[in-house]
Amino acid sequence: MRIRGILISSVAVSVAAMALGTTPASASVDFDPTTGAGFIGKGDVQTALGYNNAALQKAVDSKSLAFTAKQPTSQSLSQEVTQAGSQIGSQVGIQLGTQTGAQVATQVVSQDLTCTYTNGNGNGNGNGTKTFHRDGVRDGERVGTRTVSHVGIREGSRDASREGTRAGSRTGVLTGSLGYDINVEARKANQYTGFILKGWKGDPSYEAGATSWNSPVSFGDWSFGDWSFGNWSFGDYKFGEYRFGDYAFQPVTDVQWGEWDSAPGENPDDCLRSANAGKITALSDVITPGAITEGPVTDGAIIDGAITPDSITDGVITEGATTYGNIETGVRTSSGPAKLFVNDKAL
Repeated sequence: MRIRGILISSVAVSVAAMALGTTPASASVDFDPTTGAGFIGKGDVQTALGYNNAALQKAVDSKSLAFTAKQPTSQSLSQEVTQAGSQIGSQVGIQLGTQTGAQVATQVVSQDLTCTYTNGNGNGNGNGTKTFHRDGVRDGERVGTRTVSHVGIREGSRDASREGTRAGSRTGVLTGSLGYDINVEARKANQYTGFILKGWKGDPSYEAGATSWNSPVSFGDWSFGDWSFGNWSFGDYKFGEYRFGDYAFQPVTDVQWGEWDSAPGENPDDCLRSANAGKITALSDVITPGAITEGPVTDGAIIDGAITPDSITDGVITEGATTYGNIETGVRTSSGPAKLFVNDKAL
């Protein structure tokens, strides 16, 4: 038995070769699965159904014979695949901070005043000299600054996706009904020799079988969105020493002076009074700053500078859900010989 282009048996007999009233030495099937046309010998049908001539004739007259054909197929498949993902990352940043501090201090001050009279009244001499001394204290303040940087870190995440494809195949079966006729001319003389297949009745139906996908999916590179970072996390500033300028002390007029050190009956105002200006031939008034006693430093507010972001350290990518697209089918190809049936009995 042979289907055209596919081996069924070793003997093939065409319709034209059928002799009236004869039975071929070996029954045959000549069938083209593309068109559904061909020939089936009467003996093949009788063998399949277990009919004698009379039973077969009755089936023909009642048109109760139904010829069908099935052919296994294979078909290539491809499918687009999209996978979502997310990635965590960390980023370090450097921030500059500036702090102003104020420091108070006190300073001892001494004043030495000496003047000489010309009227002979000083110290009982003709040219008297008066000497005075006193100590005082004054307040001062100075401002300093200090600058330092510190390192912070922040965590972020970003979405990702990647595209891929996978290839596969599936089996299937093409099934269709065949129209037929008998060799009428041969039947007039004696009996027909077989059935002439006239072709498919409409398009054969297709029943998909098992699908097999290749593994794994062939993905491309991840495509990332923008990072979404949280707040920076900084530690405390670790400042060094202040860099101070000079103290700004109170003027002499604001010095808190003690008592003058003078001889009994002498008054420093005698040297400084304007009414005595013409009587004084020499005047020395010297103020000498002394030791400084520093007070505590009062820290001012810290002014944060701009944050300079450093490189981002990528973390692991967490793979998310996979979305499968439409399945694209390739051309169906035969994966085995076509099989003919009569009344669901294999020929």
